[in-house]
Amino acid sequence: MALKSIFVPFFEEKSAETAFRTAIALAKEGKAHISAVHMRSRPLPPTNVYFPLGGVSTEFTEGLQKAEDALAEKLKGIFSALCDESGVSVMALEEHKDDHGVTASWTDGEGDLLTDYARLATAFDMSVVAAAGDDASPMEESIAESLLFQTGRPVLMCPETGLPDPLEKISVAWNGSQEAARAVAAALPFLQGAETVNVVSVRRTGEPFINTDDITAYLRLHGAGAVANEIEVTGNENATERLDAEIREGKPDLLVMGAYSHSRWREAVLGGFTRHMIHEAKMPVFMVH
Repeated sequence: MALKSIFVPFFEEKSAETAFRTAIALAKEGKAHISAVHMRSRPLPPTNVYFPLGGVSTEFTEGLQKAEDALAEKLKGIFSALCDESGVSVMALEEHKDDHGVTASWTDGEGDLLTDYARLATAFDMSVVAAAGDDASPMEESIAESLLFQTGRPVLMCPETGLPDPLEKISVAWNGSQEAARAVAAALPFLQGAETVNVVSVRRTGEPFINTDDITAYLRLHGAGAVANEIEVTGNENATERLDAEIREGKPDLLVMGAYSHSRWREAVLGGFTRHMIHEAKMPVFMVH
């Protein structure tokens, strides 16, 4: 099933450009609409800004407002330039038709960044954000987490290098959970087009492997060339680092995984891996909670 609607939060200049370029690339096959949304934090009333020696100042809040206005103008400029560069028509989602090709809309709103970005994203096929990277702000990471855990929709995190075309090698982090199953189902259009799909599972010594036979058979039935890669973690070896190393060694064009927040061992391993990939991903990562 082709993507028809993509949500892109515009929060910082560099990350917004990376995410929007990726969204355009994804939107082409399905002639999808991309909704770019800049969300401003609701400002405090001027009378709430007090100083230790007494008195109230409006200069502080006025300065914040000017900075917000300047950032919004820059972000809208990036949006417009990328649309012009890529031949993307700007129109409201309600006006989109396949005859228009890829379209996009710009919204400059105000609200609670984490709650309202997530609320809006629930009505889209997917959200696209830039991978956090070393220079990401804490708020950018928090926005990615809110989109993952509060929307029920897939999130694609992409590094500055972009999304390879075509996606020839895909890895799947598999533990047999509902989250992993949802991620595989949602990513099926990507998996079907790949030359190889490496299904990676991890266990501690003495524990059974999660059954990878059924999921690889399922993927093969859907036209994906899936193979299993079962990893045993021994002693004091760090499971997250081992899983990361195994996946990176395969140099996939995309990693597909569930987003985990539970405490059971396998989910704790991948929960740690979820946080690791949000903060450290150097490859495109497709996640579903």
